[in-house]
Amino acid sequence: MAARFATTALDGRAATGRWGTEGGYPVLYLGRPTDSVTVEAYRHLVDPLVIDPGQPLPPIRPRALITCTVNASTILDLRSAATRTLVGVTLDQLQSDTTDKTAYAVCQNISAAAHQLEYHGLITPAATKLGETLVLFTDLLPPEEQPVRTREEMWTQLPPDPRNPGQHRRLTVVR
Repeated sequence: MAARFATTALDGRAATGRWGTEGGYPVLYLGRPTDSVTVEAYRHLVDPLVIDPGQPLPPIRPRALITCTVNASTILDLRSAATRTLVGVTLDQLQSDTTDKTAYAVCQNISAAAHQLEYHGLITPAATKLGETLVLFTDLLPPEEQPVRTREEMWTQLPPDPRNPGQHRRLTVVR
């Protein structure tokens, strides 16, 4: 996440994303493994840019990688095909490009229904196709289920893109 939100990172944000909408309920996106989180940063910050091969990537604003422990209950589990069929979502929609507004709308509707039914969040295959994403509805979590920060790492450039082994493309912050 943008470093400016690091202090309130685990509160979640009411913003437009795959599982949330601007002005809605607060959503906290967590991912594992770290490669999945790194690829997600590339999907949002680098992939939309048109960059000629060999050209340096534009700078990014500082990012914060927050590690936490989670002990949440009442989670809608979308990792199985059977559950995805029941809620009306496909794996392709869960793993769609960040510009696919139709797939995002499907996910946002599922999230809204889960939130209304007072689920504390949902777990799904990561859009990056690497690992899983845990989405928490922080306004519904009781105190004992709030995530606990265990580590914080500041990125002034992105690590190498895990989708391109051996390639050492990095974004650099220019001050």
